[in-house]
Amino acid sequence: MSQYIHVIYTAAIIFPILAIFITLPILLVNYHKYGAIPKWSIFMLYTFVFYMMCAYFLTILPLPSQSFVAHLTTPTHNFVPFTFVREFIKSNPFSLTHPGTWVAALKAPTVIQPVFNIFLTVPFGFYLHYYFQRSWKQTILFTFCLSLFFELTQLSGLYGIYPRPYRLFDVDDLLLNTTGGIIGAWGASLLGRFLPTKEQVRARTMALSKNVSPLRRGVALAVDWIIIGLLTNILGIFLIPHWIGIAIGFVIFILVLELSRQQTIGMRLVGIKVINRNGQTASWSKILIRNLFGYGVIGSLYEIVGRLLDMTATAPKAQLTSILHVVLILSFGLLLVFVDLLIDWFSQKHLLFFERLSGTDTASVGK
Repeated sequence: MSQYIHVIYTAAIIFPILAIFITLPILLVNYHKYGAIPKWSIFMLYTFVFYMMCAYFLTILPLPSQSFVAHLTTPTHNFVPFTFVREFIKSNPFSLTHPGTWVAALKAPTVIQPVFNIFLTVPFGFYLHYYFQRSWKQTILFTFCLSLFFELTQLSGLYGIYPRPYRLFDVDDLLLNTTGGIIGAWGASLLGRFLPTKEQVRARTMALSKNVSPLRRGVALAVDWIIIGLLTNILGIFLIPHWIGIAIGFVIFILVLELSRQQTIGMRLVGIKVINRNGQTASWSKILIRNLFGYGVIGSLYEIVGRLLDMTATAPKAQLTSILHVVLILSFGLLLVFVDLLIDWFSQKHLLFFERLSGTDTASVGK
């Protein structure tokens, strides 16, 4: 049991990083298509990604050493169906007439292993049948394919990284995993009456599409800066300094596009644009002020605080107190920015400080 908990703990640590790359494309598609994603859909999406990570890690972790695997002499596969039943009859201590053996029987590997393989894919069947609206046949097929992927991953020695399999390819796992998917779909049929329906979620999506949520703007911001980051790395190949690459990317992919189209690439993908307070096209002066306070103030505060903190490692003691006082004052400014962002997250009518100062806002583009 501790081994399983350790694997889930590992997945929880890695999840925030992988979730960005896995779910960002999905968020973009949904925002571009519908203009919004209800919180329930976001919750289901992220929990599904986390579940898939846990399930995959449970099939490959812990990773042994290369030398350990090279000296293994254990079987690599089992193609005989229902071997787990014969192993239960042969090795399990269970005796119907002796109640003292019942607890020991439940704790035996001949019970724990099959039960684990069933429960491994119960959530997968639930997500397929409820969230992805897959039919029973599709749920069974996809669950079998997922199980086959896990088994082939083990049979291949983690895609050839190891000289031989360090876990058993077992046809019984295919049967048990598929059974788990069926149980999960059955559970989705029972619980579905208490959960939001697809029609309710769709109606909520249409209502939210008229509002520009902080998450929607955050996705647009992430896309823009991923593009700027890629450009910066490409320019770095030609020995162009990092800060110059960022400046060039900012001018091209944010400032120029907002001035000419009121939309960056990220904004266009999620269906929003910059407007003035009257809902009309924002003037070039307002857009410049918006970016000056938005990126200029926040970026400058962050950069200066970072550099001052670096100086504390080498600064003389006479200057250290003054540096820390400046850091404290600037950090208070960053705290105000963070509070402003926090208020924006929980308020539908809130304007960020650079929007209030520039007289701009963001609006959803009709689809």
